[in-house]
Amino acid sequence: MRGEGCAKTDRCGCALRVSGLACRYAAAEVFAEASFSLDQGSISFLVGPNGAGKSTLFRCLAGWTRPYAGAVELFGEPFDGSSREQRREIAYVPDVPSFYDDLTAQEHIRFVQQANGDLSADGLADDLMDAFGLSAHRDRYPSAYSRGMRQKLALVIALAAMPRLLLLDEPYGPLDPGAAEVLSSLLDGAHSSGAAVLVSCHHDVPNLMPDQLLRLADGSLEVIESDGFADGLPFAEPVSAPLVTAPGTPDASDGVYTRRG
Repeated sequence: MRGEGCAKTDRCGCALRVSGLACRYAAAEVFAEASFSLDQGSISFLVGPNGAGKSTLFRCLAGWTRPYAGAVELFGEPFDGSSREQRREIAYVPDVPSFYDDLTAQEHIRFVQQANGDLSADGLADDLMDAFGLSAHRDRYPSAYSRGMRQKLALVIALAAMPRLLLLDEPYGPLDPGAAEVLSSLLDGAHSSGAAVLVSCHHDVPNLMPDQLLRLADGSLEVIESDGFADGLPFAEPVSAPLVTAPGTPDASDGVYTRRG
């Protein structure tokens, strides 16, 4: 599957730049002064203990949550989630994807394609459904899927959009080992084709190594380049900060997995 899900970009330059980002809920600060960049054609892992704010950071990057301070640039332009054209460059899969109750899996795929004015990815979507073992279940409702199957469907929709920036929050958690290897192959193909990929994870990812590691803990973000984890990747330790939960989550109408319309 290497090379599928290719991005509409050359492999050069900065895809995402984050400067001094801070987020808080009421008086509780989640993180502050977070700064990093993602190059086009790169893979980065986001790690850290439960409650450190990884999902909140993803929401800020995708334009779902407004940060308290700082700035996000997407391909050199300021980004706050309000621009429809900029949102077309991003595919975001949250840690718990949402689905419409009255649409089958296949109807979800078609709905997102129609909403984004792009029906040319039918073949790619079919290939992705087959790769994840969902082809025989395309006419079922996602509510009848297992958690792992729902995760696969969300990934199909995101990858079929061929985004320039992929934001995946804990995508490996619900997947069986075979599906995890399929996802790694697809992400390897996506970044080889020029996409920037950011993945959060708590454990080893099969057959995929990042170009950089972002470690979020105790309210601050550390950037570790590839030569800093030659002896292995430092994954999450037991939680050391109080759990901070977002007061609300966008419903399924606010972008179905991909924040593109």
